[in-house]
Amino acid sequence: MRSARRLGPWLRTPGTGTTRERLLIWGNTVLAQAMLLLLAWLAGRSFGFRFFVPVGTRVRDAAAAAAALLACFLLREAARRLRTEEERRTMAVHRLAPRSASEWAAWSVVAVAAAVAEEIAYRGVGVAVLQDWSGSLGLAILVSATAFAVAHALQGWKSAVVIFGFALVMHALVLATGTLLFAMAVHLIYDVVAALAIAREAVRFDRDAVTSVPG
Repeated sequence: MRSARRLGPWLRTPGTGTTRERLLIWGNTVLAQAMLLLLAWLAGRSFGFRFFVPVGTRVRDAAAAAAALLACFLLREAARRLRTEEERRTMAVHRLAPRSASEWAAWSVVAVAAAVAEEIAYRGVGVAVLQDWSGSLGLAILVSATAFAVAHALQGWKSAVVIFGFALVMHALVLATGTLLFAMAVHLIYDVVAALAIAREAVRFDRDAVTSVPG
């Protein structure tokens, strides 16, 4: 298993990476998400947390989910505009972007695991535990959103700020709908659409890198 010391430099190194490296990282990610889900599940079970509150048929819940998804895409576009193309070329997400059908199949497991585990842990059980400890829902949300941003901050402070905003949007969606299911769906849809865009850009960067090499 690749150590954190070796993984960090790999993520910061420009280039395409290899299928083996991506599969290894995705495998480690799924294991980490499984562990996160297990810990959240055990913690939640200890105080009767309701993990999967049924989804209602209210139009306003669907509207809230659509608004949250739009807000996430707006945050992504803002983050994209904050970076030059040269900055984007060195981002870890491009090395991690799937390049083939088999890679997309493997990545889809990561996407589903992240959508379920992270919403349960950060927007569900984590907030409930922090609120019980602090007596403040607002503080619980801020701490949880900060933890979520730190856990995903592979690209410096710009990514951390955007991911913090993403977390706040997801918290607001859970509060508006009363269930984690909409947040899981929005999280998954966002990840899939964003990954498709990143993969297209990664292919372009790969092609540019090849054509720029002296013949």
